[in-house]
Formats: sequence, C-alpha cells, structure tokens
Amino acid sequence: MKKQVFIDGNKRTSVIYSNHYLISKGRGIIAIPAESTQEFKDLLISYCEGKDEKEIKKFIKEKCYMSI
Repeated sequence: MKKQVFIDGNKRTSVIYSNHYLISKGRGIIAIPAESTQEFKDLLISYCEGKDEKEIKKFIKEKCYMSI
C-alpha cells in the first residue's frame, strides 16, 4: 500500500491483491470492518509516513484477518 501506483484505488487494489495471494495459498482473507475504517486509514497514513509498521500489522492480524 505504500506505493502510489494509481491516482486512486491503491488501498482497494492492495487488499484485493493480498486476498488473491492469501486465498491462493489457502490462508484466508483480509476484510476491513466498516466500523474500523478510520482506524485503518490512520494507521496506514502513519505507516506510509515511515513510522513503525508493527501497529498496522497488529491491527490487520487482530481485526481484519480471517483464516479459512
């Protein structure tokens, strides 16, 4: 998500690609809960600004990752 490949849609594209990869490996999916969207965006901004990536990884693992 750090790379700004597109003018718009970078976060959506990243989640779609991540889900494709996870599903192809039989691992699960990532889904950002609607009520956690702002927290996700804030953590993503912090990550993109070069701050510690541990918080966004923890957020995704605890609130967004669903194993299959």
